[in-house]
Amino acid sequence: MKDTVIDLDFDEMDLESGVFAISVVNTPAMKSNFLTLHSEVAEATNLSAVDDKKMLLMGAVMIPDLVIPRKNKTLIRFSADVIRKASQVFFKRGFQQKSTLEHNQEEGLKGMSVVESWIVEDTKMDKSAKYGLNLPVGTWCACVKADNEEIYELAKQGQINGFSIEGIFPDKTEVTLSQELDTMDESELEILLSMCELAEQLADTKEEARDFIKELISKTI
Repeated sequence: MKDTVIDLDFDEMDLESGVFAISVVNTPAMKSNFLTLHSEVAEATNLSAVDDKKMLLMGAVMIPDLVIPRKNKTLIRFSADVIRKASQVFFKRGFQQKSTLEHNQEEGLKGMSVVESWIVEDTKMDKSAKYGLNLPVGTWCACVKADNEEIYELAKQGQINGFSIEGIFPDKTEVTLSQELDTMDESELEILLSMCELAEQLADTKEEARDFIKELISKTI
């Protein structure tokens, strides 16, 4: 059976919600590694102007419609519209220099600044494509200036591999029950129906049976 996917959103008027920092991590949830724009990349792409002196990290910050598993075993995703809004609000609130390592908020990173940010509009013509990144339309990309030499070296050595957002998205819209039922095959539906019928037989009241069935369905799907 398919797990329920929660579409995350936020109210841009709520100052406590949205993306407030970009963390550099070993295993990014977005499943897209960033690039260290140094001499090796420059040689591969014939861009002689790109070298270690720039110390830039480029990659995907948020990818639309990508289903992401969380530690609590729920699944989440962001739409392209929500991602665009999140990227704009991030800059409006001046969070360009807010960065952490592996989401350690107690020790914010110094010397890390978002110097470029854009939404992918064309997969073939986008700047990210020039560096070999295959990212879908609607992806939020960024270049971070890593004046923090320790962090840049970790990136070059492959010990940190991508960006991960830090933020609060309180408004959750779950995929409807009817949508989830449509994804179930005949055998799964038969099992679920049998369990519901058994609940009605064992319950003392219809209300008790109804509550039990609702809880059963929410845990089953």
